[in-house]
Amino acid sequence: MKFRLLFLMLFGVANVTAADLERGKTLYSQICFTCHGPTLDGGIGPSLKDQYWHHGSSPSAILDVIDHGVEGSEMIGYKDVFPEVDRLALRDFLLSQQEGVREMIRSIYPPEFFKEKRLTPDLFKTVESTSQTLLPENWIYMPRNAVGVIRVTAKVHIQKPGSYHFAIRRLGRTAVYFEGEEVHYSDDSKPKGDDFNKALDLKPGSYTFEILHTEKKSHAYRFHGTLTGPAGTRFPLSGRSLQGNIPKIIVAGPEVKIVRKWIKDLPPRALLCLLPNKVIVAYNTVDGSILKAWHSAEINQTPSLPDRSQKQSEINGTEISESTRPVLKSSNIEFIAYESKDDKALIHSVVDGKPTTVTLAPQSDNSFTISTQ
Repeated sequence: MKFRLLFLMLFGVANVTAADLERGKTLYSQICFTCHGPTLDGGIGPSLKDQYWHHGSSPSAILDVIDHGVEGSEMIGYKDVFPEVDRLALRDFLLSQQEGVREMIRSIYPPEFFKEKRLTPDLFKTVESTSQTLLPENWIYMPRNAVGVIRVTAKVHIQKPGSYHFAIRRLGRTAVYFEGEEVHYSDDSKPKGDDFNKALDLKPGSYTFEILHTEKKSHAYRFHGTLTGPAGTRFPLSGRSLQGNIPKIIVAGPEVKIVRKWIKDLPPRALLCLLPNKVIVAYNTVDGSILKAWHSAEINQTPSLPDRSQKQSEINGTEISESTRPVLKSSNIEFIAYESKDDKALIHSVVDGKPTTVTLAPQSDNSFTISTQ
């Protein structure tokens, strides 16, 4: 507990006691775990431990969501439900669990002023940025065909003590300042021996850093870097934007597709057989029955990727009435395997000691046939 208190003091959250963290943990286990999982890894709601924070990862941003909720979601505001001391305790508990890069802001500057100059924070004091963007993914990316020098400020929350270092691709000019001290510099137009990279001996806590970078214009920004630490600790500093991702849809093709996805109200061992006529048949391998079927259907396997949640997949389509029925009439069924064969789904089982194959095939535009052998 002393470690968590020290962590929060370094985080900039004052006057936190062990009782506050315990109260926050209790509130989380009573209310929040239903949507965000018992260990903050996500469920119906987003993960509260990874780098992606859609509404901001600062103490004030997290408290704002706790107070006012998120419009259009199941996250309600608790400002009128719990007293401020409880809401702060919940916020502080969440902060105590963080590890990695947070509160990243990207500023873009016109490149002319910085030509052939060593990048330092002082250089940016006399130049006005053309844009400032909070990066909810907490890693660096740029718009396509972007031109400009970037200055990125962020915090990193360390849980594991030990030696850390910045690993930056040698491309263009890059400077990294950690707690105001230069710890990395590279310039691909100069001899490699002139590069500089310092190891950091870090204790648990929160630290500020900034990355200054420029490179030649291309269709895609190529900056790449990580902060690497002990025991395989690795925090990405670059990546792709998760904003506006289009959910991945499984649609019918010329051959049958058999998938297993988490669908609400269906058992986890159900097979989803997507036939070429856009009919989906949900088959229960445990009792050998048809659970449901849909026509004009497709499978949305990532309902909301930017939410970073573990939401179940969804079936979009029209349910076929009276499709639920038993296929294998036995209490002794052992599922063996399934396979796709042209437009048919073959499901192999052993029924009362005898090998049995259930075949699902398309029929007309909105139906299917079942046969066993």
